[in-house]
Amino acid sequence: MSDTLPLFHEKPYLKQLECRVDLLERDDAGLPFALLGETVFYPQGGGQLGDRGLLNIQGSGTSDALQALEIVATRKRDDQIRHYLSVDDEAFAQLKERLIGQQATATLDWPLRYHQMRLHSAMHLMHCMLEETVGRAIAHPVRSPLSDVGGENQYEFIGEFDEESLRRATAALNTFCSAGHEIRTEADTSKGQGFRWWQCANWSIPCGGVHVRNTREIGVVTSSMKIKKNTTRVMVTVSAGAEELG
Repeated sequence: MSDTLPLFHEKPYLKQLECRVDLLERDDAGLPFALLGETVFYPQGGGQLGDRGLLNIQGSGTSDALQALEIVATRKRDDQIRHYLSVDDEAFAQLKERLIGQQATATLDWPLRYHQMRLHSAMHLMHCMLEETVGRAIAHPVRSPLSDVGGENQYEFIGEFDEESLRRATAALNTFCSAGHEIRTEADTSKGQGFRWWQCANWSIPCGGVHVRNTREIGVVTSSMKIKKNTTRVMVTVSAGAEELG
């Protein structure tokens, strides 16, 4: 069985894909997942949530109730991109006998994905704007987890900037975003398989996530910060109703 061909970097705005089901199996915890011949579903990693959506089966011979399978998470394990399914034991047993080699349509939960794309680039740009505001380099966040609601840049330091610096950086970020700057991502095989750069204006940040192509898509950014022990957390949200330019 060949590895799943990932299409989410080259075609980040592709919302639906005709594909082949190569495997239906359970992981070590007993959770059911499918492997597809190719996928637009991004697996959880780098702070970004794994994609969710639907897997619609064509000609599987199952009942109507089993035609649309919910993909509740996407994760990578070794070289596999696993599409985790919401199916009970009876449905799993029926599908396991019939699903392998079947054609299917994989459809992203696009509002979730697009929100993650917008947030991901907003988190990078927030760091860049903080550096611009304080006039010096700042150690990159050790984690940048995203959720369905917002994102965080988590720094293992305190005192590098304050709330006023964050306010000015956020204002500068919103001005920059509204000007409509191009965002690019590209692979760099010289640094290893799967290594990628996120690039905007004069900034380059290592990142293998999925991003919007223009800062205008990010929308209006709001921010806040919390300091606890030796950690500074910058929380970011983006406005609803962004303009899709992809």
